[in-house]
Amino acid sequence: MRSYSQTAFVLTPVSMLFLVAGCSPPSAYQELPPSRVTVATPIVQTVPIWHEENGETEAVEQAVVRSRVRGILQEIKFEPDAEVTEGKPLFQIEQKEFLNAVQAAKASVSSAKAALVSAEAALSVADARIAAAEAEVAVTQADFNRQSELLDQDAIARSEWEASQARLATAKAALQEGTAARESAEAEIENAEATVEKAEATLAQVKLDLEWTTVTAPIGGRVTRILTKRGNLVENGTELVEIVQHDPIWVNFNISDRLLLDLEREYGAADEPSDRRVTDVTAYVKRSGDRGYPFEGTLDFADPRVDQATGTMQLRGVFHSQPGKFLLPGLFVRVRIQIGSRENALLIPERAINRDATGTFVYVVGDDNIPARTSVTTGPKHKDMIVVDDGLQKGDRVIVDGVQKVRPGATVNPVNAQTPVETGSEEP
Repeated sequence: MRSYSQTAFVLTPVSMLFLVAGCSPPSAYQELPPSRVTVATPIVQTVPIWHEENGETEAVEQAVVRSRVRGILQEIKFEPDAEVTEGKPLFQIEQKEFLNAVQAAKASVSSAKAALVSAEAALSVADARIAAAEAEVAVTQADFNRQSELLDQDAIARSEWEASQARLATAKAALQEGTAARESAEAEIENAEATVEKAEATLAQVKLDLEWTTVTAPIGGRVTRILTKRGNLVENGTELVEIVQHDPIWVNFNISDRLLLDLEREYGAADEPSDRRVTDVTAYVKRSGDRGYPFEGTLDFADPRVDQATGTMQLRGVFHSQPGKFLLPGLFVRVRIQIGSRENALLIPERAINRDATGTFVYVVGDDNIPARTSVTTGPKHKDMIVVDDGLQKGDRVIVDGVQKVRPGATVNPVNAQTPVETGSEEP
């Protein structure tokens, strides 16, 4: 019996554990601390208003290089895809035939000039004959007149008068022969001068043909694929290569007639023609994949007509490539131009904007540190900021970071953040 009583009052370690647990007080609910969120107040500044359009690049200068003479292509003086300057030799056509033609043309010019000299000498001889014949006619005419008077007075024999008359006729005949010789010499001179002119024109042409055997770049730019091979026979007009200028480059795009009026109000002057008011406006371009608009240019052309079918007007800007960034002809790009500005605009970081099926909204933290959902109407973007047209006041504290921690009716721990924007115009 005693051994049974002792066993009944022995406490095991497990029973002691339950006894201790049963004597502990129940666990109390501990409230979570307010969520930490970042807030920013809207800033007020003048914001540029941008308009963007799709555009397409076009080479300012583009030329197909052709041969201008017929011959064997002897040498190609450049590498494919090379950058060439205006006037750089590109191809060499075999010159032997053209050198021979130049020598033959020079000989023809010399021969024609010799014939001209001979004709001029003949003219001088004819002039001398005419002068002598005129003097002889004068003398014989005076003698004939005197003999005629003596004959009328029966002072000489008729045979003497007839002899004087014969001498006068001979002198006149010599004068006629001299005149005829002079006319012939003048005709020969005219003929020789024409021959010289023709020979010199032929010489100039063959010299030009010889010059054209060296094919040079008509413009500066980058050459495309070579269209013929060395050793081939090329004709006058055979396409050899194409040169495309990459810098500067044009960008063509269209704007609506309504936007045109906005541009005129922003940049135009009342005393300028309407089709010139939107030129000299700074524009920016980006390619697909570019961050921002790295290419800056100027509008240099505005079509003076509005297309009635589309209600648009064509504009063109000229742009330059940047180090490591190139604009190639035929690219589709995005063009940005400033069409005005908005003064005293309210801006908040764009990441503070939330959207759902009911609309656009932000969370505004009140004085009690409880966020309230506030519907807003947004305007244009500005860097990483966005304009709020309606729904906010200047001093409102808007949650920028930590929106996912917001719970209805729960307080938050707002921490002010410096708004990451500077006053001034937007960088493209």
